[in-house]
Amino acid sequence: MTDPVMRQLRRQINKTTSVGKARPVRGGLIVLAVIAGFALGLLVLSIGPRFVNAWRESRLLRQAETNLKQGNFNAANDTARRALQIDRDSLAAYQILAEATEKQNRAETVVWRAQIARLQPRDIDSQLNLASAALRFGQLDAARKALDSVPKENRESAPYHVVAGWLARAQVDDGPAAAHEDWWPGSRCDDRATSHRGD
Repeated sequence: MTDPVMRQLRRQINKTTSVGKARPVRGGLIVLAVIAGFALGLLVLSIGPRFVNAWRESRLLRQAETNLKQGNFNAANDTARRALQIDRDSLAAYQILAEATEKQNRAETVVWRAQIARLQPRDIDSQLNLASAALRFGQLDAARKALDSVPKENRESAPYHVVAGWLARAQVDDGPAAAHEDWWPGSRCDDRATSHRGD
């Protein structure tokens, strides 16, 4: 009789021991799940808005590009400005704004070209486009500053000398003009050279 009672007692002891072991494991899993849930929530809350904003910006830029191609410059301008509200350093938005305002012959082009040049300081085309736009709208100081920003290794290129020549002509200054006018056939330097031959 003691044998069946002992077996029963052992079974109950084993049950309570296994239940006692299961409780810490379950508790640990629950704590782990709660921590993982908080981490996932934090991740979604921090990265989620970036993805949504990137999607909204790309949608606005596509729309602005379409408007630009269709010649609807005001709509392209408005849409690109909305994209800038999402990302203040959106190169694509600044390029659309520069192109749209340039086609509308608006002096505001210089502002957008300056932003492009700021975002691409080592790009010669960005600096020359800024200088060209500044010259077009009579902003000689901005043009001079843009040409000064061109990296020294790119100052021997033909496009640089063309824009520098335009600036020199705009300034009507014989010192800097003489350095760049001889670049163009039929310029004042060529005329002066041929006129001095007959003296």
